[in-house]
Amino acid sequence: MLLRDLILLGTLVLASCQTSLPKLVVPPGEDPARWADAIEAFAVEDREHPAPKGGVVFVGSSSIRMWKSLAADMAPVPVVHRGFGGSKLFDAIYYSEQLVSRHEPSVVVVFSGTNDIAGKAPKSAEQVRDLFRQLVARLRSRDRDLTICNIAITPTLARESHIAIVHEANRLIRLDCDADPRLEFVDPSMDLLAADGRPDLRWFRSDKLHLNERGYAVWTRHIRPLVHRLFRRERRAR
Repeated sequence: MLLRDLILLGTLVLASCQTSLPKLVVPPGEDPARWADAIEAFAVEDREHPAPKGGVVFVGSSSIRMWKSLAADMAPVPVVHRGFGGSKLFDAIYYSEQLVSRHEPSVVVVFSGTNDIAGKAPKSAEQVRDLFRQLVARLRSRDRDLTICNIAITPTLARESHIAIVHEANRLIRLDCDADPRLEFVDPSMDLLAADGRPDLRWFRSDKLHLNERGYAVWTRHIRPLVHRLFRRERRAR
C-alpha cells in the first residue's frame, strides 16, 4: 500500500471514530490525496516536537506556509504553523483533524480560498463562502465554542482577472463573520493596494502572487493585535 493510501486510510479511521463529525464525501475536482506527504510530515513534527495545547493554529495555503517569521511575529502567543502550498479550502476541511483539532487550539486563523478561485475548476464567490462555512462547521464539531479568524483573500496581479471574485468572496465571508461573535474577519489587503486600487508590487515577490517580507509586515500589523486579543480572551474564558 502506498504512503498516500495509508494516510488517507488513517484519516478515514479518525473520522469514523469521531461520531460527531459529519461524513465527508470528496466532491469532483478535489484531490486531498495529493497532500498525504505533507500531512505525514506534519504528523512527524507533532510527534517529535509536540506543540502545547491551547495555542493558535494558522492553517491555509502557501501564504501561510511561506510566512517564515510567523512564530516571531505572533510571540509570545504560541502558534502552530500548518500551511501547505497550493491547498484549497476542501483540503483544510478534509484534514482538519490532523491540521487543527488534534492541537486543541484556543483560536484558529485561516487563509485559504485563492486557489479555489484561480484553480483548474474555478469556484464562484458563493462556493468559496460555502466552503468556509463547511470548514467552520467541521472545526466546531470538535469544539462548538471555537474562535476562528479568517484572513481576507489577497488580490494579486498574478491573478488579476479573478480580483472581482476575490472581493465578492471576501464580502460574503465578512458578512458571516459579522453575524457570529466567535468568527473574526481581518483584511490587510487594502494596505497592499496602490493608489489606483491595483495590487502594489512593493509588497509582493517577483511572482506577483506571494508576499515578500514587507508584505508580511503589513499582515503582521493587522493580524498580530487581533490574535493577541483573541488569545487573551480565550485563555480567560477557558
